[in-house]
Amino acid sequence: MKNTVKFMSLAVLAVMLNACGNDKKADTNRVDEELVEELPMEMDEQHEMKEADSRTENTKTGLSDMKIDNAALSFESDTAKAVWDAYNSVKNALVASDSEIAKQEAANLAMIFSEDNAKLKAMAEGITTAEDLEAQRKAFSQFSNAITSYFKVSLSTGTLYRQHCPMAFDGKGADWLSKESAIKNPYFGDKMLNCGSVTATITN
Repeated sequence: MKNTVKFMSLAVLAVMLNACGNDKKADTNRVDEELVEELPMEMDEQHEMKEADSRTENTKTGLSDMKIDNAALSFESDTAKAVWDAYNSVKNALVASDSEIAKQEAANLAMIFSEDNAKLKAMAEGITTAEDLEAQRKAFSQFSNAITSYFKVSLSTGTLYRQHCPMAFDGKGADWLSKESAIKNPYFGDKMLNCGSVTATITN
C-alpha cells in the first residue's frame, strides 16, 4: 500500500513537472513571438526616422541653394529697380515667345527713362516697334548690351548673371542679364530653352 501511494505521488509530481515545463516553453515561445513582432516594428521605425532625416537634410540643402542663387536684389534708386523689373519682364515674355506681352513690357520700360537716358529710352522703344518676335529679340539683344553698364553702377546688393547663347542669330551669339544662374534663353524660347552659359557676374 505504501509503495502504491509513493508511486502515485511520483506520478503526480512528474505530471506537475511536465506541466511546468510546458508552461515555461509556452512562455518562452510567447516571448520569442513578441520579440519577432517587435523587431520589425523597431526596424521600420528606424527606417522611417532615417527617411525623415534625409528629407529634412534635402530640404535644408534646397533652401540653402535658393538663398545663394536668388539673393534679393536691391538698387541705388527706385528708378533703377523699376528699370530692372521692366527689363526682366521683357526677357520673360521673350522666353515665353509672347510677342504681344514683350511689346507691352518694352513700352513700360521705355517710359521709365528720362531724357538723361535718351539712348536707352530709344532702344527700349525699338523693342516695342519691332515688326515681329525675331526683330524684338534682336532689339532686346542690343538693349541688353547697352544696359549692362547701367546696372553695374546702380546695383547695390545681390548678383546679376550675364549669360550668352552662342547659337543666337545664325551663330553670331547674343547676351542677356538674369537674376538667376539657371539658363532660360530669351532668343529661342522652348526650342532651345537651356542653351547658353553664364559668362560674367555683376555684384556690388
